This record gives sequence, C-alpha cells and structure tokens, in this order.
Amino acid sequence: MKFSGTITLQYSTIFSPFQPEEYIKGLDWLAQNGFDGAELCISSYENVDVEAVKKQLGDRGLGCSTISTGQARTLEDISLLHEGDALETAKQRMKQHIDGAAVLGSKVTLGLLRGLGTPGKEQEEKYRLAKNLEAVFDYAEQKKVTILLEAINRYETALLNSADSVMDFLEKDMGNPKYGGVLWDLFHANIEDARFTEAIDRMGDKLCHVHMADSNRMFPGYGHTDFFGIVRELKKRNYQNYLSFECLNEPSLAVVREKSGRWIETLRRL
Repeated sequence: MKFSGTITLQYSTIFSPFQPEEYIKGLDWLAQNGFDGAELCISSYENVDVEAVKKQLGDRGLGCSTISTGQARTLEDISLLHEGDALETAKQRMKQHIDGAAVLGSKVTLGLLRGLGTPGKEQEEKYRLAKNLEAVFDYAEQKKVTILLEAINRYETALLNSADSVMDFLEKDMGNPKYGGVLWDLFHANIEDARFTEAIDRMGDKLCHVHMADSNRMFPGYGHTDFFGIVRELKKRNYQNYLSFECLNEPSLAVVREKSGRWIETLRRL
C-alpha cells in the first residue's frame, strides 16, 4: 500500500495544498512527509515537460500515482460526451495523458472529463460514452497504461455514481478492458455506497486507486468516515496500489500540511 497527495502543475485546485507556482515546494513537502508519490493535476501539455517532471519526482524518491485530468472539462468546455471538435479534443487529450502516464509510470484518472451526463438519459449516454472511449482504451492498451474510471456522486454527475455502476459499465458496456480500473473516492462513496466492504468486494482487483477525503470532503478525521476500518479491509485483500489524499484544504491549509505525514505513519502501522 502506497500513499500520494494532490499537487497541481498549471492551475489552482481546491484539492492541492500548494499553488501551481509552489509546485516544487509541494514535491518537497511530499518527500519530507512520507509520501510515496504525487497525484499530478495536468490540464494540458502546453509548457509541460513530462521527462523533466519524471526527473523532479525521481530526485525526491517519488513516483506518480495517477494523472488527474478533470480541470480541462471546465477550462476548455470539453468532454467525452460532447460532440464535434470538443469531443475530438477530449479524446486527443486523453491520449496525451496516456502518453504522459507511460513516461511517468502512472495511471490516468477519468472523472468529470467523461462528461456530466443528463438525468433521464443515462442509458443513451452510457452507450455514447462507451463508443467514444473505444479508441482511448485501445490506445491505453497499446501503451500499457491503466485508465481509472471514478465513481462520482449523483449531485455532480448523472453517470457512474457508485462502485457497482462503474463496474457494470466496465464489464457490460466496455467489455471488461484489460487496462480499465476503478478510482474509489471515499467522499463520493459515503453518498453512494451503502456498505463499504461490499463495494470493495465488488470492485475486486479492478480497484486501482483510492481517494481519501472525509464524509464532508475535509481532511481525514474531520467527518465520520471510518478510515481505519477501510484500510484494514484493503490490507486484508492485499491492496498494493495508492491511497491518495484528495480532500479540501479544510479545516485549514495548516492542518493538511502538518497532519498528512502523521496520518500516513498511522495507516502504515494498521
């Protein structure tokens, strides 16, 4: 089991405890606080030297857990449920993320960049999403890079809200792609997955990444999520992938920066 934290390269995000201009400072913080890797927010590859990023991580003994891709949906109004140029740009961006992940040895998150969906049109849009993802998954298989579909709660998207719905989509709509996995975010799971143990069992070896945020999306320990119980369940199943801090900088930025290392130490000992 490994640990990562969200660090952004280009644009501010509510999930990074460092601003883009503090990117190197953020990497130093990860290394000094017992993290194994960074979860990198990359919107586009303009002015991003992936080989340089790999060296910056390696110089600090860090890996890259996954590339977080969602910023481009809002900034550029693109997604895999759009049509025309916006759709083609989203497909091409996913391929660029896959290329980047191949260099960094990481996975690629597919959350809101897949599109928000429309209530009442879920079946139609799942079919369209699956069709639009075919070339992306084919490219991922060529590059041997895993794409992580994130279960996102019903208040943020109409599609793929629970662990079970993501698994159904991968198995039934996508034909169970070899390089398809699940990103399980504990904030979203608190809303959509009634029994965490059953959700973990349902995902099985497709569970490739876990986001740690409390039930209110704050830093662990400031809501009611049973992180210790969840980590113990994951360890029982020999989970070897990353647990990644992707929470708001609440109750304060100081708490996130000062307490993350202690949380990692505690979770490693469980």
